[in-house]
Order: sequence, then C-alpha cells, then structure tokens
Amino acid sequence: MEKIDISSSMEDYLEAISEIIAANGHAHTKDIADRLRVKMPSVTNALQGLSARGLIRYQSHAPVVLTALGAETAAVIRHRHAALKRFFSEILKLEPEEANDTACKIEHVVSEKVMSRFVALVEAIGDRPDCAELRQYLEQTMPQLCADSAEKLISLDQLPEGRQAVVVRVAENLRGVKKFADLGLVSGTLLQMEGRAPFGDLLRVRVMGSSLSLRSKEAAHIWVRLTEQ
Repeated sequence: MEKIDISSSMEDYLEAISEIIAANGHAHTKDIADRLRVKMPSVTNALQGLSARGLIRYQSHAPVVLTALGAETAAVIRHRHAALKRFFSEILKLEPEEANDTACKIEHVVSEKVMSRFVALVEAIGDRPDCAELRQYLEQTMPQLCADSAEKLISLDQLPEGRQAVVVRVAENLRGVKKFADLGLVSGTLLQMEGRAPFGDLLRVRVMGSSLSLRSKEAAHIWVRLTEQ
C-alpha cells in the first residue's frame, strides 16, 4: 500500500469517516462533526486536506466518499486501533471505555514495527493454549493494580511473608528514595515478601523478577495494599 503522510488528527477523521460509512452507508459532514465533537469549520478544513491527498472525494452538501486508497488507509488505522484496544482490554484488563480512550491516544505514535509486535503478543496471549495459565494470572492480578479501594494500607515492613501487595505510596523522607525508585519500588508496582533474615532487620522482597534486600526501617516508609491471593 502507498504510504500517505497524514497527521494524527487526519487519521482520526479518516477513521471516523470509515466507521460512519460502515454503520450508516454514508457519511455527511455533520455526522463527522458529531462523532468527533468538533465544529463544522474544523471538519471542512480536515476534509479538504484529506481530499487533497487523494483519500476522499469531498463536495459541499454531498456525502463524503472514501477513495480506494482512503479505504485501505482507514482499514489499517482501524485495525491498529482494534489491536491496541484488545491489548488494553484483554491483557491489561481495563474497562472498555478506558481501553478505547487509551488506544486512541497511543495509536498515532506507535510505529508499524511496534504495532505488528503488539498484534503478535495479543494473539499469542489471548489465543494460545499454552498461555492459559498466564491468562488466568492476568485475570486475577491486573484488576488489583492501582484499583480504587478503601482497604487500609500497611507499611511494607508489615507485609506477611509470601503475600503480594501493590505499592501505593513511598514517603518522601525515605533515605535513598531515588535508589529504590530505580529498583522498581514506585507507585503501582506489584511485589511479594519473600522472607526475613533470621537475625537483624533485613527483608527480602521480590520486585520485577528480582530479589531486593532492604531494612525494616526503610520498608516502613513504603505503603502497600494487599492483593487477593
């Protein structure tokens, strides 16, 4: 397919036109304005730009028509959006509206190389039988990360051995706070208490696939929320 250089805003217009035509059989400028929540002059300017690039046929007071190139370009954009939405919905377990909004924000900055790998990852995790355990893990774990909860927080030094928790807040007065941030101890991180030294106050915590050692007095400045086991 011929590569057409268009802005992210024009991609939004082309995607909207394609979706409106698919739903209604035609797309008028008012339909486009309503879909994108923009004013008519903005729609007119965008349509003129798309027409100049050979992606649509546009005349005042007539439905907008996709050219063959425009339809093909719109199909690529819609596929990219659908793949990203599936990733945020099925893999990250976001609610449909948030998954859709996030896909809209990211789809314009993802290269074709990255996009193709997103698609491969989503299809592998979502469809392969040998990923069943991973799907179950994601189903249980993802909704707990940064979820709204009135559950009481505990300091990391109080986390029972073997339990998982999500970091909610790190006190600013923690010495070496940047060091711990570099190690992954930041808000939203999932961690697990692996154990405590038999003597002394050292704790062993698993974070992002690695085991970290920190003192109890340091862990007391890190607040976490328990996850369901």
